[in-house]
Amino acid sequence: MIVIKFGGTSVMDAKQMRRAIEIVADRRESRPVVIVSALAGVTNQLVDAARLAAGGDFDQAQALVSSIQQRHEAIGFELIGQKTDFLESFLALLRKHTSQISDILRGIALVGEVSLRANDKIVAIGEKLSSVLFSYTMRMKTLTGVHIDSENVIVTDDRFGEASPLMDQTRTNARALLTPEIERRHIPVMGGFFGRSRSGATTTLGRGGSDYTAAIVGAAGGAEEIQIWTDVDGMMTCDPRLVPEARPIGEISYREAAELAWFGAKVLHPKTIAPAVDAGIPIRVLNTRNPSAPGTRITAEGSSGKGPRALALKRGIAVVHVTSNQMLGAHGFLARIFEVFARHEVSVDLVTTSEISVSVTIDRTDRIDALRNDLASFSNVEIERDQAIIALVGRDVIGQRSIGARAIESLEEIPISMLSIGSSGLNFSIVLPESSAEEALRRMHAGIFEEARAL
Repeated sequence: MIVIKFGGTSVMDAKQMRRAIEIVADRRESRPVVIVSALAGVTNQLVDAARLAAGGDFDQAQALVSSIQQRHEAIGFELIGQKTDFLESFLALLRKHTSQISDILRGIALVGEVSLRANDKIVAIGEKLSSVLFSYTMRMKTLTGVHIDSENVIVTDDRFGEASPLMDQTRTNARALLTPEIERRHIPVMGGFFGRSRSGATTTLGRGGSDYTAAIVGAAGGAEEIQIWTDVDGMMTCDPRLVPEARPIGEISYREAAELAWFGAKVLHPKTIAPAVDAGIPIRVLNTRNPSAPGTRITAEGSSGKGPRALALKRGIAVVHVTSNQMLGAHGFLARIFEVFARHEVSVDLVTTSEISVSVTIDRTDRIDALRNDLASFSNVEIERDQAIIALVGRDVIGQRSIGARAIESLEEIPISMLSIGSSGLNFSIVLPESSAEEALRRMHAGIFEEARAL
């Protein structure tokens, strides 16, 4: 059994969906389970519809729902063709889900606000629509697609918008619902991104959580491989939209991929790695538009060579500098500082310390004022906003002679706010103004990868 996940751009229209179905057909002997994201742009439209309904503009919200329905119907008409009974069955199920969206929007309009629970319920339907569409249109290749509601498989906690899976119960559900279909040579098709809490509420796993869903299902079902199909030829040495000279990486370790994901690589959702690591399942990142490309294989060990693997850019960062003479030789001062961050539920990316100061980077800039007020009660606080992190990731990346020097030399005349070197040797990070980040990224890639050996 393998898991095949398609992102929104891979199923955005009839052409792309036809191509995705060909990919599934080519892998039918591997007993696939398919996970699909919402069609590109649909989740944003559903969020907008909920916002409009909460603001009292139900008619405009309903217009968005109608356009979403028409888009799915148009793809269905093109791919399913003249199979009248089959087409009517598809349309009935599609309209059932869009009708549910309208009902939720009426409730939102009535109370004038969108709760986290209501938001999860409405955006999850985008994935339901795409998975229904995909399972029905698979018949064009005589594939027996079976729609499986992800809520009946993935059990989560009650944290709306950022739920975590409960793997024991999810594993039980996967064996009960997916395994029998696979044994009958059917191909289960599920929507990504959502599940159901033990109390019965629809929950989502966070934006980009369809990758996470693929890993959860793969781990729960004992998959041999998890395939993430996207619109680039695997993981790259840098974002090719920013650095056209970026090249694919053939193989990379879980730890390296997780670092890159955390620091802004867009190919994978940061949480994707954990279930695969726990279950020892390799992940392969592939290109729907170029299915013959080998892609990137992510395993526990990765390739054997040392040195840099890739650069990642994380925008929207703030640097918090905390200074106090009380730190000098004092016990518990750092704990006091980080207790403030914990209380405000703000995660820290990078940390540097000296005798009397601590500097950290955060991406929850909406909570900066509250953090500043609490920290200022016992220290001096300085905030640098509009910053970015460029992370150079690889195995023993700093241990390789001249890599760090070349990275710094490439940034001549670009101001640097902070440097951080991971103790594991996986990550060398530079914090700098966001306005200079793209230029810095291009320079670093030229200085490191365009002169380095092929990965």
